[in-house]
Amino acid sequence: MQDLPRKVIALLMVAGGAALGAPVPQPTFTVWDQAPPPQPPMSPELVELGSRVFRGACLGCHGEKGDGQGREGKLLQVPPRDFTAAAFVSRSTPSGSLPLDTDLFRSIRRGFKPSIGMPPFTFLSDREVWAVISFIKTLSPRWTEEKVPPPVEVPAAPKRSKEAAAAGAEVYKATGCYACHGEKGLADGPAAATLTYDSGKPVVPANFTKPQDFKCGDRPQDVYRTLTTGMDGTPMPTFADALTPEQRWQLVDFILTLGERERSPVAVR
Repeated sequence: MQDLPRKVIALLMVAGGAALGAPVPQPTFTVWDQAPPPQPPMSPELVELGSRVFRGACLGCHGEKGDGQGREGKLLQVPPRDFTAAAFVSRSTPSGSLPLDTDLFRSIRRGFKPSIGMPPFTFLSDREVWAVISFIKTLSPRWTEEKVPPPVEVPAAPKRSKEAAAAGAEVYKATGCYACHGEKGLADGPAAATLTYDSGKPVVPANFTKPQDFKCGDRPQDVYRTLTTGMDGTPMPTFADALTPEQRWQLVDFILTLGERERSPVAVR
């Protein structure tokens, strides 16, 4: 970690490049079902390394205490995660539960869309990413009080069809998705302007015509997973109990057609 200042400069270059629309390094380990690199065993030395990485690369947004109150973080439209609450948007585990370590690794490695302000941390080594995860897990008592459950089951996606998308449109209406996301998925529903994060800051619902901006992935299985897990810390609930797996797949089909219609008039397969 002798070169930590260099890495801080690299962070600023990545964040600034994203804001200016310049190319940024392609992140690795972006796919949910991709095997992560080996995780080193937890140790005081790993946590100390993680503390140094956090101070150099994360503190500005997430704050000295990890509570999301960093100086730069207060300027972001999307509030940084409050690690003391340990509520995470991007997870493969059930609603309200802690994420897997691999979920955290993925979020750090790939980052999120530029407007969120979380860049892909491609300049950190695998060990440094695992180390900062070890440190983050010291910031909330939840990590010692709760067990991390297994990931939610994502069954094989059925073949997409116009019929499934049409059924999904009915599910979309029946569950009230339009209230936030709008009738055409443009994030302009009647409740959209009133939505907030748990922190109280305004939250903009996903625009389904722009699947490239989906925080947790835009593959069919990624959208299904998000409908199943919900997004903790936001108004996005879980539909694990409200909808059957078949209904969730139908809803996935409909949501994805909204983005496809935006790109081209080609019909769903």
